[in-house]
Amino acid sequence: MPSSVTKLSNLVSSWINFLRRQESYFKVNILRNLAQRFASNLTSQYQPLYLTSLGASPLILGYLNSISGLVNTVIAIPIGITADRVGIKRVLIIYMLLSIVGTAIFALAYSWEVAAIALVLSSSVYVLGGTVCPMICGSLSTAERVTGMGICDTISFFPQLIAPMVGAYLITFFGGLNAQGIRPLFYLQVAGLIIALGILQFWFNNPAIQMRSKKENIFADIRGLFSEGHMIPRWLLLVIMASIPNQVAFYTTLFAAQVKGADQFIIGGMSVASTIVLVFFAIPLAHLSDTIGRKKVAVSAAFLSVLSYVVLIFAPNNLILLFSGFLSGFSMSFGQNMMAISVDLVPSYRLGSWIGFQGFCRGVVSILSPIICGYLWSFVFAESVFYFLAATQIIAIIMLILVPYEVTR
Repeated sequence: MPSSVTKLSNLVSSWINFLRRQESYFKVNILRNLAQRFASNLTSQYQPLYLTSLGASPLILGYLNSISGLVNTVIAIPIGITADRVGIKRVLIIYMLLSIVGTAIFALAYSWEVAAIALVLSSSVYVLGGTVCPMICGSLSTAERVTGMGICDTISFFPQLIAPMVGAYLITFFGGLNAQGIRPLFYLQVAGLIIALGILQFWFNNPAIQMRSKKENIFADIRGLFSEGHMIPRWLLLVIMASIPNQVAFYTTLFAAQVKGADQFIIGGMSVASTIVLVFFAIPLAHLSDTIGRKKVAVSAAFLSVLSYVVLIFAPNNLILLFSGFLSGFSMSFGQNMMAISVDLVPSYRLGSWIGFQGFCRGVVSILSPIICGYLWSFVFAESVFYFLAATQIIAIIMLILVPYEVTR
């Protein structure tokens, strides 16, 4: 026992020393994420149920998310290039402002058509944060990058352990799992996002390593990626397959509620169970990736994600639904390792363009996958959505296994 306590103490000390070594932008971004993720996770798992309470069908949800994907596809590359040229902070501020506007529209919506505007706006601006946040961790040294991502996730996702259950209790207080009960949470989310915006505005500074002086047009940026990068086309195919589940995650909540009969506490509990992986396993898994290799950890995490769909489909009770939520949290480690590998494939001054181009590919996926899953749900059977998602991840696992170890490290 004493040796275990000593090892834990040494491990925590190493994490603290890691944070002390980092520049302020990395630490401020963690603080910003703390506020933003608490606010966002008050409502995120209840969002599809809010829309269906306002009259939207599962197929309509698929169409709406497809429209969001179309917008993501259009803006992904310009956002990455803009972040390279004008700096991360300006793009993050735009992201936060648009997130506040989208959340406010959700709060004020009394029909699914109005809420659809908020859904498309909120989903579309997500690509801004999804582009610049990896650029921040991409500024870390290669040897410590996944560990840095793990520490960032462990700290900044901690509020996500609390927010879904706070949301569940508030929904119960305000009227139940319907539009009336969910609506007040969006007002609280606006307040949290304003706090996150203040943190960003007053304390965040751009990483110096990613400020570039060379101004190229968009086509030169893309040509530069393919000429200077390594294994770009092959990696983009892998990104496409791996990202499909992220574009249709809302169907998991819908399935748990409408097919399995889960209430707001179980739905919130599934989110908490997933977050347990993010908070308590992120750093150990990240350290393991930096030690034994990113491919081994990524493949194992992807396999557990596939298993989560199987468990969800056959879950006989609420406890197994919670276990499915727990397993789904390992998709974080899969995506984390994928991003850490991809950063090493291009020169640092093209990182924004590269992440933006990956976002473009995910955008193409997000146009098609919600429609495919909507039709599977409506015209085949609801479970077929998750068989489809499991199949895509098995293909991604096979593709990753075939990537040379000198690339994956």
